[in-house]
Amino acid sequence: MLSKTWCTRDHLAATLDAALPPSTGTLRKHTVMATTTSPGNDIALGLIAQDLMFLRRFMQGVATAQDEHAVVPMFCMHNYACLIVYESYRTLQAIEPALAELLAYDCVAAIAHARHSVKLFDDTRYKQLSDVGEDFERIIEVHREAFLNNTWLPLARPLEKDLALWRCRGRVISTSHIANFFHASSPQQIRNPAALGREFHDVAAELGRYAATVTDGLPWAGTSFMSSLKATDLTDRDVRAAKTYRQAFDPALPEEIKGALTSLTCALNVVDALLADDADGPSAATVLKLRYITLHHVLSSLRKLAAEYGPRLQPPARALLDQILTASTSDRIAQAHPQFRNTLVHYRPERRVEEQLSLNEPLYGLVGVYFPGEDFLSLNAEISAHLTGVAHRMQAWSGW
Repeated sequence: MLSKTWCTRDHLAATLDAALPPSTGTLRKHTVMATTTSPGNDIALGLIAQDLMFLRRFMQGVATAQDEHAVVPMFCMHNYACLIVYESYRTLQAIEPALAELLAYDCVAAIAHARHSVKLFDDTRYKQLSDVGEDFERIIEVHREAFLNNTWLPLARPLEKDLALWRCRGRVISTSHIANFFHASSPQQIRNPAALGREFHDVAAELGRYAATVTDGLPWAGTSFMSSLKATDLTDRDVRAAKTYRQAFDPALPEEIKGALTSLTCALNVVDALLADDADGPSAATVLKLRYITLHHVLSSLRKLAAEYGPRLQPPARALLDQILTASTSDRIAQAHPQFRNTLVHYRPERRVEEQLSLNEPLYGLVGVYFPGEDFLSLNAEISAHLTGVAHRMQAWSGW
């Protein structure tokens, strides 16, 4: 099965196990929990510590999981992991150069490229929706060439499949097209699953080593959502891409745009469903961050879609987009001060608000600064509820 070519769990588990050695405390003097002479730097270090401990717990969960589908969450979290590593490294170079010197990692281009896919239509590389569509078009075509028309018996060729789907608790969280896009690998690499797997594992090893080095000596403070996943929660299915895309979303949309919209749907389902069991406790701040930036970019991407394709869409599709984009929480996110999102992503708070922040507050008081009258719990509840609603609407519209 196509879906099985991606699920080399044993190899990935060994790769991550080697990259995540037991904590020794040898870097305690460089730990990101150390305080500096700058309150803003202390906030940045605290945010980095939260994100990388979340990442380390997650990767340890993948390394120790017994189910062969455990590799699938790595596809889903790959671009988020790359974003955390890339942005934290840039910040540490500025505020903790001694630690950053120890953290230099390989696969730099792949990690830098993959972290962009969090933005999708918002990525500065894509001037128009057709630009991201071209990336998906190449991926779709190469999958077809690699997996169709291979059976020696012509009558059996209609039964061949060229797209793998993965679901978590019934909701689509990734496809082989999206995994290829998020990994930022060449579409042609799909022709050589062994080589693609090696590259994926090499990048995962660098991400794991980085997370382990930064968090060395810090308390684990709980487990990952991986520990609560059951074997039956993650399922896979191979399908014919042409038929599946034809039935998805709206007839006015080109196949490649439907592929890009599917990645938005999957991103919403990942941070809503897959990360649900990490929404409280030590990972709560990072999960809110991932949910907020995902919603931010999904909503922005849907606005661009509505602007370009809206008049051509069928009335139910236009109504659905209108419901999503005119919701009060969607408007709040659109109108929110950009420095809230920027601090979550880039870690260093703007100097003018440093005195209003506190190391003793959830998310260090950033919520109260940028959302007056709100606190972490109230914003977390609002974002989580809205995310769930948008995710279900997108899933229903997709038809997946």
